[in-house]
Amino acid sequence: MSSTSASRPASPRIVVTLGDPSGIGAEVTLRALTSRPRPRASFLLVGDPGSLEDTAARIGLTMDFPRVGPEAAAVGDIPTRGFPVLLPAGSAPMKRSERRPGKPTLAGARMAYASLLAATGLALGRRADAIVTAPLSKEWLARAQLARTGHTEILAKLTGAAGVRLMMVAGELRVVLVTSHIALRDVPAALDIASVRDTLAITHRHLRLWWGLQRPKLAVAALNPHAGDGGVYGDEEETILAPAIRKARASRIDAIGPVPADALFSAMGPEQDAVIALYHDQGLIPIKQKDVHGAVNVTLGLPFVRTSPDHGTAFDLAGKASADPRSMRAALKLAIQLAPRHRSLHA
Repeated sequence: MSSTSASRPASPRIVVTLGDPSGIGAEVTLRALTSRPRPRASFLLVGDPGSLEDTAARIGLTMDFPRVGPEAAAVGDIPTRGFPVLLPAGSAPMKRSERRPGKPTLAGARMAYASLLAATGLALGRRADAIVTAPLSKEWLARAQLARTGHTEILAKLTGAAGVRLMMVAGELRVVLVTSHIALRDVPAALDIASVRDTLAITHRHLRLWWGLQRPKLAVAALNPHAGDGGVYGDEEETILAPAIRKARASRIDAIGPVPADALFSAMGPEQDAVIALYHDQGLIPIKQKDVHGAVNVTLGLPFVRTSPDHGTAFDLAGKASADPRSMRAALKLAIQLAPRHRSLHA
């Protein structure tokens, strides 16, 4: 065992980014961390300390938030009392006018992005076993000219990881997307045999390594109504999906399809350990119907575990002390479960 692994605490260290300071990220994080049963891990919160302290006071929580400097975080010198909070390197504490609940600002978007950069650096430096990300605003990241995409794409770019995919988990239902945050009109042109085959391979590998499934069963959703109905409604099933599935099966991946999506996600559909969906809403609508409050976003293909609650910044709920923490609690729980398995594979 390496000295780095030997020096780590028995419980996983989870870094939680607080997301946009004007959203509900800090609230759902604090509610999830203080709910019972308490999550069994050590935590480092990353974001604006003032926003965190204001949120704690607003929801009636009394606790310590020891400040951690970037240098201390980089060497793992994290206080064990309370909930330590790291202000990202190069960032100044936000002014009250910049962090009002429900009133997003460019400064808030910059803080959310800097927090993600800091958390990624800690994970890449093996000072964190997993990252859990509270929601940020794609609109405000774009306004701040920082990014035009979400966490999944940003993390792929920051880490240089190839083959990153978005997975959604709601209980036993797992859905992995071939494409994610693109316009629906662009989906057909974005699909090819390699991207579908690679999605199957990435999903297969993570289900084996992280979930311990020796022979995962995968099903691929069709793009067109009735799976194209023999080419009447489109030929992507015959020219892209079926060849990709054949290639995957030749690599000993148990995959079926393409299956019409309306049948695949119904009670009459085939049993599977994961569904490969071709675009965002095709996969996420069934997830939200199954569990609108407890679904979790998992990023596959990164050099570390990353999970996130399945909701946005909810600026309309911010500051009202009424945000539902169940999805964040589920994201923390799943990160804690997956982190030791990922760590054992890379020790």
